[in-house]
Amino acid sequence: MEPNPVIALHLGAALGALATGPVALWARLGARQRPRLHRAFGVAWVTLMLVTALSALFIRDRSLPNLAGFTPIHLLVPATLGALVLAFRHLARGNIAGHAKTMRSLYLYACVLAGAFTLLPQRLLGKLLWPTLAPLAPIFERTPAWVWALLAALVILGWLQSRDRTASLAAVSSLPVGMTLFGLWGTAGAFGRSPLLAEALVLWLLAAGLVAGLVARRPAAAWYDRATRSFELAGSWLPLALFLAIFAVRYAVAVQLALHPALAQERAFALAVAALYGACSGIFLGRAMQLWRLALRPQLAVAG
Repeated sequence: MEPNPVIALHLGAALGALATGPVALWARLGARQRPRLHRAFGVAWVTLMLVTALSALFIRDRSLPNLAGFTPIHLLVPATLGALVLAFRHLARGNIAGHAKTMRSLYLYACVLAGAFTLLPQRLLGKLLWPTLAPLAPIFERTPAWVWALLAALVILGWLQSRDRTASLAAVSSLPVGMTLFGLWGTAGAFGRSPLLAEALVLWLLAAGLVAGLVARRPAAAWYDRATRSFELAGSWLPLALFLAIFAVRYAVAVQLALHPALAQERAFALAVAALYGACSGIFLGRAMQLWRLALRPQLAVAG
């Protein structure tokens, strides 16, 4: 396919939906909800999804298995329209949980997964993207398979965190402990042979403690059941975003140090990386401290 005004409209609407969707979902999560923000971004997201779906009807692709230019990905058009109708039917009947679940599923499948499909080499975006990444091919080829397995595991774990769930105190503690160790491993692995390691670890600790303290002051989006010693947790996309951010930083730092080993001796680089790792770990620790506070003071089990 060659670029044309319809494809430009479709692509612009799809990118807009990809960006506005998380804001609409986030505005309805947590103890402090933002209905006006949710409504504004929700209307924008639905409008962009309608433009994306309807414009796709005028885009034909005969390079893939097709019927009159309609490929299997065109099945997303009726699926998207049907999901929107179902979501607003739930809303009209007062079924807020059903409405939210339908919208979350639609964003995941129609925006995230379908968006990933457009990056295939034979697709228009793929043809534009992959040649620009060609110089990086040797780096990707030399990346151990376990790194990509770790990324897949983080994505799955982050997706699970986006759903409402019940968890024990041990379960909610394991995630911040694991991400703390991951941050320490990243700092020690990057600067283990550098004389700046001690400074980097101190700054990591300070950043983690400061951010954890700030996050812990906010009320937790959870309910603690003293009888079962478990938490009812509201889903959040924040952990997935943090997982991807930490992984991206860890990967980028490893690549830079492999290409330019002298960076390990640069104080500004080492301390910036350590502070970033520490801040991300501090967010996880702060969220865990919110829940620990509920468990230690069960009479205040209702957060917010």
